[in-house]
Amino acid sequence: MAKKVKPAVSSVADIGGKNSDGLEKWLPVILAATVALLFSSGLNNEMVDVDDHSATTNNPAVTRLDFFSGFNLGMFAPLTWFGYAICYQLGGENSFWYHLFSLIVHTCNVWLVFKLLRDLGTSLYVAGFVTFFFGIHPLQVEPVAWIAGFSTPLFSLFLLLSLRAWLRYIRTEGKGQNYWHALIFFALAGLAKSAAAVLPLTLLALDLWLKRPFSRRTILEKVPFFVLALGMGILTLISRQHAGLPDQPADFSVADRFLMVCQTVVFYWKQILFPGRLSIWYPFIRDNGAWSWSYYAAPLLLVAVLVAAWQLRRRAPLLLAGIAFYLSNIALSLPFATFGTFELRSDRYNYLAIIGILLIVASIPEWLRDRKPALAGTAWAVLCAAGLVFMVKSGMRIRDWQNSLKLIERSMEAAGDNFGKAYLWRGIMLAEQGRYPQAVQDFDKAISINGKLYEAYRQRGNLMGPMKKFEQSVADLSVYLNVVPDAAAEYYNRGLSYINLGKNTEAIADFSRCIELDPGFARAYRARGNTFLKLGETEKGQADLSRYEALGGGK
Repeated sequence: MAKKVKPAVSSVADIGGKNSDGLEKWLPVILAATVALLFSSGLNNEMVDVDDHSATTNNPAVTRLDFFSGFNLGMFAPLTWFGYAICYQLGGENSFWYHLFSLIVHTCNVWLVFKLLRDLGTSLYVAGFVTFFFGIHPLQVEPVAWIAGFSTPLFSLFLLLSLRAWLRYIRTEGKGQNYWHALIFFALAGLAKSAAAVLPLTLLALDLWLKRPFSRRTILEKVPFFVLALGMGILTLISRQHAGLPDQPADFSVADRFLMVCQTVVFYWKQILFPGRLSIWYPFIRDNGAWSWSYYAAPLLLVAVLVAAWQLRRRAPLLLAGIAFYLSNIALSLPFATFGTFELRSDRYNYLAIIGILLIVASIPEWLRDRKPALAGTAWAVLCAAGLVFMVKSGMRIRDWQNSLKLIERSMEAAGDNFGKAYLWRGIMLAEQGRYPQAVQDFDKAISINGKLYEAYRQRGNLMGPMKKFEQSVADLSVYLNVVPDAAAEYYNRGLSYINLGKNTEAIADFSRCIELDPGFARAYRARGNTFLKLGETEKGQADLSRYEALGGGK
């Protein structure tokens, strides 16, 4: 019989006999059911205007079942799109099915986390508490309640399956099919989201946790995983470039990036332990070009924690194991660079990484029991109380995701205006609701804060026409078109404003540019044709109106 690798942390004796067996069997089920009940309160939440429609009902891969045709939102995620497609076939734009699928996957992950921790040798108590907090923590609301965030729980599902297969491979000393199962699950995780590329780093963290020897074999066995991860990384760069450029170009130096990375790790730890003021954005803010003291203190704190974890690796092994697990899973999401239009930090990046910090916290009562027994009971009580507080806070956070406007306003209350972008986003939502004056006020505010938010000029310019403020419409759209000169719809809208200002020649020039960019833009032919007729150029006018009819504009 093959030897099993001895876990680095011996299991503390669980409840004995049959009771232990029963708890081992039913505890993960109870935990999963609790998590499902909590998140079921958000099943009727709306699709929010933060990428939900772009990821699903406006995604050709979903609506046309063409999962390998290209990129969407800077991602190549055919397995995620397949999940969306099932929901789309079941209910179209009905948000219920998308939320249900996300809840099911998160619930499965709760069960898998418990099993993984038991496979790693943690006690029943520690595994139970870590799993409970993993399932109900307020930071988990974003990846689960956000339809466009479904890729995070989904890739994590396959990553957890891969880790469990890897542990079976280790314990059978390389025998059986477990190695290939781990590799296949890893590949599937990458097809759900390329962020799965963290897995090889996590395998190294598990080597440290299990005290596996550093040898030629333990290096070579991971080579296929690193090669696959490299492929995922290259695909990420390509897909992010396809997404476009950031709203505001990043001008951070190497030294800035170092401080930002360190501060982000510490910031996330604070959010995990004391999850207050949650937002869908956490901007990096410099006061007159200078970072706050927390950025300079973060590297020192990180070094202190890492040194302490290493020195205490024998007396408190889960401290080092937890930190290694956390850092390995968050590493590729840290702000080393800005790719595409994506935010630099977010709650969802902690989805799996959070297990490492929770492992440290949940192990404190057992650590105290062997050293200061009088404090162990208090520590368990604190954990239980924190669990209840976190559940309540998660329930409130799920309600924040009820609709787009509420989500944006809650985030503004928690983390400010994000360099004016929050006003831009809220203005777009207000405009979609027909609340034009309020939307314009938000666009005004966005531009006053950040004059480089050209999308705010576009949005405001497009509203000024229906509001009969044609000079402002022309001015705003001109600013936008100077930066984005291939926006056909904006040339058309500016042309309409020119007509209302009596500037027919300028209008014809804009309609012509619109048609040049988009020959199928039927309304531009009609508008240009009518303008030609107004100027007495009957032949050109009739030709354009005929083209308009031929394109189906008269239907």
